[in-house]
Amino acid sequence: MIPEHYVIEGRGNPKKLLMLIHGYDANEYHLASLGPLMDPNEECLIVAPRAPIKISERGVSWYNKDNKSEITDRLNELDELISSLCSNNNLDRADTIVGGFSQGAGLAIGLSFINNGLEPIKLCIPICGFLPPLEELDINWQRAKTTSYLAQFGTKDPYISSERMGEMVNYFNEKDLSLTVETYDMGHDNTIESIQGIQKILYTN
Repeated sequence: MIPEHYVIEGRGNPKKLLMLIHGYDANEYHLASLGPLMDPNEECLIVAPRAPIKISERGVSWYNKDNKSEITDRLNELDELISSLCSNNNLDRADTIVGGFSQGAGLAIGLSFINNGLEPIKLCIPICGFLPPLEELDINWQRAKTTSYLAQFGTKDPYISSERMGEMVNYFNEKDLSLTVETYDMGHDNTIESIQGIQKILYTN
């Protein structure tokens, strides 16, 4: 089932898809509000999906912490959304960019890893994130090696420690994936500088 999602309309003539996946206890508008700052040249169709599990008045979650097997369903649903959006908007799926924040960063990484027989994601941008439950994934490493990754971390992040950041970076290096790492003077958040970092890779990739 394709997840509920928010599309930013009226942005010129987009050439590729930029999907932004929010984190735990947030909603689709968190990253959607930052999308136009990431892509001021209006090259992308910006879409922000909404997680299905309500956990607070304002926030939702992609999967239950005690049932991480749900991540497979979420990845399949998000992957279906990518295919549908590209087909309906005449976009090349191979040009797709997926960004995610916190829990959403893990899903963004998962979308680049899964063995779905389709074109790989061109660029994956995990922000203040962590690895997905790898034991739940059927991973295609040849597919993942064609994706470029930009991982952004905050040096004052109370949730993603330097050890947790190192775990992700070491894993990517061990698997010989194309990873660029950026750190910023921020907490579990975004800054103008980190958004400018996304702009740069968006327009050079």
